[in-house]
Amino acid sequence: MPPIFAIIILYGLGLTASMQVGLIGPIAPDLRAGFGLSQAEFGLVASLITAAGALAAIPTGVWAARAGLRKSLVLGGLMMIAGAVIFATANATPLLYAGRLVTSIGYLLIVVGAPSWMAGFDNPKMVAMAMSIWGTFIPVGIALGNWISAAMVVWLDWRLAVAACTVPVLVLLPLLALMEKPATPTVRKSLGSGVMGVLKSRSALKVALTFSAFAGATSAALAFMPAMMVDNLDIGIAPAAGIIGTTAIVGNIIGSIGAGVALGRQVAGRRILIAFLPMMAAAIATLFVSTDMAISLIALVIFNIGQGAVAGTCFALLPAIAKDGLSMPALQGMLAQFAEIFVVIVPPLTGAMIDFNGWGGAAVILAGFYFAGFMISAIRSPIRRVTA
Repeated sequence: MPPIFAIIILYGLGLTASMQVGLIGPIAPDLRAGFGLSQAEFGLVASLITAAGALAAIPTGVWAARAGLRKSLVLGGLMMIAGAVIFATANATPLLYAGRLVTSIGYLLIVVGAPSWMAGFDNPKMVAMAMSIWGTFIPVGIALGNWISAAMVVWLDWRLAVAACTVPVLVLLPLLALMEKPATPTVRKSLGSGVMGVLKSRSALKVALTFSAFAGATSAALAFMPAMMVDNLDIGIAPAAGIIGTTAIVGNIIGSIGAGVALGRQVAGRRILIAFLPMMAAAIATLFVSTDMAISLIALVIFNIGQGAVAGTCFALLPAIAKDGLSMPALQGMLAQFAEIFVVIVPPLTGAMIDFNGWGGAAVILAGFYFAGFMISAIRSPIRRVTA
């Protein structure tokens, strides 16, 4: 199978995984009404999608390298299906939590395995292109999840929204059998040495910490954004999801391509991060307090361009760091684990701020996390220049 088709399949799995994040926003009103959830409790439902990664992403990356990336992806897809079934058939809040926890295992296996497979392509230019494309899987998948979920909620039921956002896995998993066996990116290492190797890398730590602050804030922002737009702009949930999804796809593509071009011209990744993270902080603060449609749209576009630039830059830095003899799956696991710790923490924290201080409270805390990412990026360290 040509590498381009392999990229499509792997990227499709990544999109379906991140759709599990995006589907939660539009169904928030139904979940809160049906299960009597507070904003903080709903935030926990949203954040549990990455609970497995918060606990064990680095060891999972080491395991995936040893057990095989194909096995990792197949198991991940099956766990996502199982989690969706539990979540969609839940009749009590603990089952909502359980379903999201099971789904989180599948999500982790996919987001570790798919980009690691891409990094093993023989052609360096193909690797660069694949990693650049992969950098958009989170926001684009979240946007698709928002669209599908909103449409299903308006016309049918929130439980069917969960099912619709998981069905692509059933199509993509069999196609993995048609792909050539992935190359092993690095020498297989023991669990302990693989974990300690990435934790000792200053460059890897800095990228992971920057990405974690970014990912936690972005997950929370997108989980609450549909309801916020309904309240602040007095529009329906379907139009809100449409606006969010459209601007997310367009903005992220612009940001990701722009970052890729800049990196290809030898612009340091650090410079891109310290330029766009403060921009995202200002944009999200404006968006969550604005009651004017034009201002909100401008802030949303800027926010999404920043998403593409920051995510694309962080992912593009990893292959260069892996050249120091580190395991690419372990590096992906490190990025995921650090990020998902924040993704578990930030949405409930944001929900609690909304309960006490309204959308203005969310604006402050979300902007604060993006600014924290900027501060981490501003610290000088041996992050490499990369071309991607």
